[in-house]
Formats: sequence, C-alpha cells, structure tokens
Amino acid sequence: MGFKFFKKRTIWLPTWPVILVSILIIVTSILFILFSSHNFLAVTNKVPNAKILVVESWMTDNSMEQVAEIFNAEDNNYESLWLIGPRLERGYYISEKYKTYSQMGAATLTALGVPQEKIHLAPASKPLRHRTFSAAVNLKNELKQSGLSSEPFDLVTLNVHARRSWITVKKVFEKKDQIGIIALPPVAYDAEKWMQSSAGVKSTIFESIACLYELLTDSGR
Repeated sequence: MGFKFFKKRTIWLPTWPVILVSILIIVTSILFILFSSHNFLAVTNKVPNAKILVVESWMTDNSMEQVAEIFNAEDNNYESLWLIGPRLERGYYISEKYKTYSQMGAATLTALGVPQEKIHLAPASKPLRHRTFSAAVNLKNELKQSGLSSEPFDLVTLNVHARRSWITVKKVFEKKDQIGIIALPPVAYDAEKWMQSSAGVKSTIFESIACLYELLTDSGR
C-alpha cells in the first residue's frame, strides 16, 4: 500500500434553504438587538421611597435643569442630593473657583433653585479611566461616614450611559434592589430618532460595547 497525501472523506453540509433561513435568523436578531438597544441602555427604574438622589456631575446645563426639576418636584421624596464625578479634565490648573465637575454642578443646581444645604459633594475621582467606579467608591465611603450607607437612592445620568453606570454602581454597593436609575434625555439628538443622527448611532454603539464589557468583566479593577 503506497503512501497517500490526501484521503477522501464524506462530510454533511446544510442545504441552501437551511443556509438562507439561518442567515435570515441571524440578520433579524442583529436588527432586533440594534433597534432595541437604545431603549435598553437608556433605562429608568426608580426605587420606591428613595430619599437620596445621586447625580453624575459631568452632565451639561440642560441636563442639570432636568435634575433640578426632578429634585424640586412636589411628588418626590428626596431629602438630599449627592454629586459624584471627576475633577475637571480641562481648565483644572487655571480655574480658581471650580476644580471638579461636582463643584461646578453644585453651583449650577443652586442657581436653578435646589437648596444649597441639601447638596452634598462626594470627593472627586482622579483616574481618567473607570471614573464611574471610582466615583461610586468615593460615594460609598461618604454615605457610610454620614450614616446613610443603608439608604436606597436613585442615580441620575445621561441617556444611554445609564445602564452601564447602574451596573457599575450596583457592583460597588452590592445592594442591587436599593439602587434605582434615571436616564435623562439626550442633549445632542432626538431619542425617538436616534438612528437618524450620527451622535445617536455612535453613542448607542459605544455604550452597547462598553455595557457588555462591564457585564463580563470588572473593568480592570
């Protein structure tokens, strides 16, 4: 029997109808995920009777106006507002009055009618990466020192960033049922027509990937 380089084998392959149906299922699934991802990311799920409102302070004035409306609404139970966030990314060394987004946010909210005595600032996070995690750790320490570590709270952030921030903060506090989330409407585009805006598409795709990364990993922590 001579030496052979190749051997004939029989393999089973799907038929063309099966291949077409499989492609259709995959494409349909991708489109469904794509079209529903924005609403999934921009989640709002408040905790009943939460008395603390936690706000990511890097948001714009338009968003802060909505924060003030939420806190000052007659039908809410909030007794205090806590600002979290990093120090200024630009202008830190030349700004004499404000060194952090939380300081700037506090001044803005006070000007918008939120009582100054109800506004509290968690220490600013310094890292350029994993800022939400660092801010959540600082907030947890501050609430513990204030005797509020067991109190439920609602977290306010911007639009599609909400799901990822919610996941991160719940990891830090380890009390999933006591942390709510409020997603504010986007500033740069219409949420109902997000696929017609480059800003909407970019932010949704980016946050989808980042959210999946946060779910599967500890973000380098």
